[in-house]
Amino acid sequence: LVLGGILGSIYWQRILAACEAGGPLTMDTKTGRAIAAAFDIVASLTALAPLRATYMFKWSDALGPMWGPLLTQSTLTFPVFVAGGFVVTLGASRVSYNPQAPGRQAATTAACLGAVAICIWVGQQTAPGHSSCRGVLVNATYAALSGVMVKLLTGHQEDVDAAVALEKNPAEHVDNAPEKQLVQLRERQLRKLRFVPTVAFVFCALTTLLTDSACSSGLVARGNVDEFKMVYRNESVTGWVSVTDDTKRNLRMMRSGHSLIGGRWTSTGDSIFGVFYYADAVRMIKGRESNPASNRRMVEDQPEGWTQPLTRRSMRGSGSERALQIGLGVGVSARSLHSMNVRVDVVEIDAAVYEAAIEHFKLPKRLNAVYLTDGRQFIDEAASSTYDYIVHDVFTGGSVPASLFSQSAVQQLQRILKHDGVLAMNYVGIPNDKRTMGHVARTI
Repeated sequence: LVLGGILGSIYWQRILAACEAGGPLTMDTKTGRAIAAAFDIVASLTALAPLRATYMFKWSDALGPMWGPLLTQSTLTFPVFVAGGFVVTLGASRVSYNPQAPGRQAATTAACLGAVAICIWVGQQTAPGHSSCRGVLVNATYAALSGVMVKLLTGHQEDVDAAVALEKNPAEHVDNAPEKQLVQLRERQLRKLRFVPTVAFVFCALTTLLTDSACSSGLVARGNVDEFKMVYRNESVTGWVSVTDDTKRNLRMMRSGHSLIGGRWTSTGDSIFGVFYYADAVRMIKGRESNPASNRRMVEDQPEGWTQPLTRRSMRGSGSERALQIGLGVGVSARSLHSMNVRVDVVEIDAAVYEAAIEHFKLPKRLNAVYLTDGRQFIDEAASSTYDYIVHDVFTGGSVPASLFSQSAVQQLQRILKHDGVLAMNYVGIPNDKRTMGHVARTI
């Protein structure tokens, strides 16, 4: 922005010098042409941003974590910021330049800021918030339309300049009427060429939309290699959610962005992460009436202390138990608890994760309830003493929502648990550290 402001200031000084020297173009015409050209550059660069990013990321990886991102951003956002600073500086210089009265100047400034605010609001309403590619193209379209509007206004200003010049020197125009008409005809023809950059923008936008894989919500053949086959792909609120088959290791996994959030072995259907089954232990707590081990009877004609082994049938509950799973993943815990006749409520913020779990990981469709909403909002609004078990698993290998790990969040979990309820939390920390697991245990 600063560099763009410097360039805009230099160009403004050139406009002032040209106007003082005299010429056929007025200050408004020169300013309008420069701003329209800047909008055209911004529109084309923005429309090609996804394609440039795909190409530049290869170089970014080769240059390392320090110079790689700098090179990538120098070809993506920096030129747009420079052009934006140029437009803002040039427009502000023209607005602040006399001979406008203070009231008219303030009205012009308010109108410009209002137009920008309306454009931002319309963009937020029309552009899908979860689709980065479409959002980029919408912003590029705004820049292109802004350039078209400035060109039309500049063309009108040129007509006004010609009429004013005719009023000032009517005799000169009469003497050179044929030549003037020829010049005006040539200028009208050249004026049409100003919209060529707009056509170029449309071409750039269509090229990006039709060829870049980031702009497709479906599957693309080039996303597959010999060992990996992508079977599901959708852009959602948490990023790109994808399901991929690893044919070499015979497993299927779900990713959200770069985070692996679950998977299962194709041959057995078991989770590839055994730790996910630890959440099933919520029903095995000693002293609970729902503990299947507490209801096993002694087997006759067996050594003392021998009890009936646990079976799938003996693990099934009465149907009165309720469980809440916050963070679905591929649905390992929800599916397991559902098979034990536990009424399971699932809270998942990403609808694409739920869709992928249903279609590709055999998540039961007849769970007790599924809430596609924010987990913190749900536990704040849930009724007290509702759940026998809560499985809290929103860890994805990357960042986690702090709102679900705060002291107030744990207090809300305690509130919606029954008096003998059990909480299973997937949390990375040190058990003896007061700053990690200690505060969870003390709060519960």
